[in-house]
Amino acid sequence: MFFRYIIAWLISFLLALFHLVSAGPEAPTPTSSTPPSATPSTTPNPTPDATPLPTPGATPSPTPSTPAPVTGTAVINGSFIQPYLVDSLTDQQLASNDAYLTRAGLTQQVLQWTADSRTKTTVFPSGIAGYAQSSGTDLLARTLYAADQAGLTEYVGLQLSEDWWTKSSDQTWLTGEAAFANQLADRIWEWYGAHASFGGWYLPFEVDNWNFTTTASWARLAGFYTTVAGHLHALTPGLPVIISPFFNPSGGLTSAQWTGMWTYILKNSPVDVIALQDGFGAGHVATAQLAEWFSATAAAISAAGVTTRLWCDIETYTLPANPLAIGTVVANMNQVSPYVSNFLSFSYDHYDSPEQVGDLYDKTYRDYRSTGSVEATPPSAPPSLVAGVVDASSARLIWTASTDNVGVAGYQVLRNGALVGTIYSTTTSFTDTSLPSGTSHSYTVAAFDAAGNVSANSRTVSVTTPAAQDSPVNYALGASYFSSLAASPTYPDSGSELTNGAYGTPAYWNPAWQGQATPNPYSFTVDLGATKTVNEVDSDWLQFRSAYVFLPSQLVVETSTDGDTFTTAGTITAPSVSAADQSVRYRLTGLSVNARYVRVTVTPASYAWSFTDELEVRGN
Repeated sequence: MFFRYIIAWLISFLLALFHLVSAGPEAPTPTSSTPPSATPSTTPNPTPDATPLPTPGATPSPTPSTPAPVTGTAVINGSFIQPYLVDSLTDQQLASNDAYLTRAGLTQQVLQWTADSRTKTTVFPSGIAGYAQSSGTDLLARTLYAADQAGLTEYVGLQLSEDWWTKSSDQTWLTGEAAFANQLADRIWEWYGAHASFGGWYLPFEVDNWNFTTTASWARLAGFYTTVAGHLHALTPGLPVIISPFFNPSGGLTSAQWTGMWTYILKNSPVDVIALQDGFGAGHVATAQLAEWFSATAAAISAAGVTTRLWCDIETYTLPANPLAIGTVVANMNQVSPYVSNFLSFSYDHYDSPEQVGDLYDKTYRDYRSTGSVEATPPSAPPSLVAGVVDASSARLIWTASTDNVGVAGYQVLRNGALVGTIYSTTTSFTDTSLPSGTSHSYTVAAFDAAGNVSANSRTVSVTTPAAQDSPVNYALGASYFSSLAASPTYPDSGSELTNGAYGTPAYWNPAWQGQATPNPYSFTVDLGATKTVNEVDSDWLQFRSAYVFLPSQLVVETSTDGDTFTTAGTITAPSVSAADQSVRYRLTGLSVNARYVRVTVTPASYAWSFTDELEVRGN
């Protein structure tokens, strides 16, 4: 639901966090749950030097009472691992990573994919005509060898393709993908089947309740599964074929219709395992909704009269690509454990292994596994919080570290009572950017641990940003502009949207917004028509996380007098905001630059959507 291949590195991580979906008409098409460490599909994720000045504040609130422990017997047995992570690790690091898995009691691993049929690449030297190796090493050989040594069972993923979300209704395309999957499997088994860890197959194409709503679409899926799974069963008798669908209750089929969908598919295709994504990390569901959908899937298996096993693909991340509290993971497993026989994770390799995120999440999980209870002692409140103004649009906070019986995993920063920043480290400072000038704000900070226990708040401190230079004239209003990347046809640019003065409401279906689905930088260049003295550059962006619409991680503003030679005027990092659906203004102020052309280069937060509705270039 990180639709899972979202953040290639982070941008591959979010590639989870690919599970993109939301409420409202024509949501951006869901991407798979592969966060970069998630799954990509393109259908809809500053440090100033000023020293803070102490600000008087209230005394900390009393330490909260110890919460009731989260208990349970459900345990994680496996983990997805994405090829890019394997490629980033040395052989020693990969062995260490697998050793961490086995120490935590995991016995299974899924290499999420081995090929991309859209880009014609593989992660091993396949020798398949028309395909090139995209990885620096033979990732399949390295993954299987490491699994051999660790005693893991490895399930090998076949191909993925971004085209899945737009072409899965095309029978010709689907037939071609089935034929390639079989060709790929033949090559993999021929060259790597002797590995003791080789335990089965995984089909990376993900199915959901939004894009597959008709009997005709179910029939196409059943045909695809029959062709591929039938071939795999003949090639490797006894080895299971696993799929990992996901659901988003905010729209699409209801849980009852979901039962009907899977009853039809399972009656007509030989799927061995449904590893149903829980969707919590991707923001699709609340814990209380999980039982309804897992019971609906179990009912489909029963109604179909098949031996398909139901597993859970439990998400251990939170958007955009951070570890999920172990207490929450366990609570989610408790909800679905009556319906499933096994738990895979998305992903212990990426979000819990000490090889990636330090040892706190791993230690907290292992303590739960050995005791049956998640520790419930909160950290101490952060002492000595101070705050100071950096400039007209930002403030900086500094505090003293909290303590915890296991270890502090990070800090939450609240502005005016709303969570605007979460730090997943022991860093004890925070810069709040893109504040309105001439406004006052109060701040508190709380510490949290890997279990999800949160401390009492720090004392409250306040800052007031100074008034900024007034720049009343928008030179860009009505100006022409050029985009290096065309907007999506689903969320198009009319040709004047960025400079027509019309702002969208905080809903992605509002026609004022245009949307791009890419992890790669792209730019807009505005022609002011004549050289002007530019004092400020502003742009408006949408956050709608449930539909995988994220704020850009940064904007770089450049100016030019001739349209050929550009000079950097400044960089704007993502403002600190709450997780609510909202439009957010990115502001670069304090300029005095002569320019006719202004270029804004956008770095997306992940392999998801970025939506903008207006670009302003202001002066006097």
